[in-house]
Amino acid sequence: MVKRKWTGDPSCVFCDQVETINHLFFQCPVAKCVWALVGQCIGATDIPRNNTQYKLWIDKWLPDGQKIHHFGFAAICWAIWKCRNIAVFDAKRIRHPAEILLHSCAFMKYWAGLYSSDFQGKLLDGIKVVLACAHKVLAQQAAAADAKMLLPPAENQPEEEE
Repeated sequence: MVKRKWTGDPSCVFCDQVETINHLFFQCPVAKCVWALVGQCIGATDIPRNNTQYKLWIDKWLPDGQKIHHFGFAAICWAIWKCRNIAVFDAKRIRHPAEILLHSCAFMKYWAGLYSSDFQGKLLDGIKVVLACAHKVLAQQAAAADAKMLLPPAENQPEEEE
């Protein structure tokens, strides 16, 4: 945005580091979490750190996913970008990076209509897996938040007298 003469804050809205393309889509803690969730969905034990590594990463962990390279990448990056813009321009923050995956799945489901019915079926199967992962993570977060609310408040213990 700065390269395009935007006069707004050049810091990442998610973490306050300087926002670059690689930072926003791969190196920001939010992006890393998104890629880790995607990795969890496909059984990966690492995450990509840039666009080039993404291609190698998806080849390694999803070897039959040639068309998925561009499709999934575009949906995830578009969802990160849209959530970033909502945070910057509407001051609305995401509660958890898994929400970005939910947005990317909505894009993928919508865009699937542009492909043949055979490919659509494969895409929709993949989308179901990603949605299940995202919902599982969000459910775990909600359960953890509920558990915190159920804990009794810490009691003030009097200081021992010497």
